[in-house]
Amino acid sequence: MFKLRIHILILRYYLMMLITIIAVYTDQMWLIAVVMALAISAVLGYRFGGAAEEEGKVVRMEASPEKEARKAG
Repeated sequence: MFKLRIHILILRYYLMMLITIIAVYTDQMWLIAVVMALAISAVLGYRFGGAAEEEGKVVRMEASPEKEARKAG
């Protein structure tokens, strides 16, 4: 699913809003491209650089041999 932690996503949204406010009040509309890149990376959960990929590990649990399975009904 997402490769970013929730605090990084929130930080990106705050940074996006800060740059948007600065761009609008200083009339620097070229900063909108930076804002769009931040918005897309925050929504899609992209991570730039960083450590190697961490893969999830699935461990199956075995059924308890002491109890028999009950039938529904």
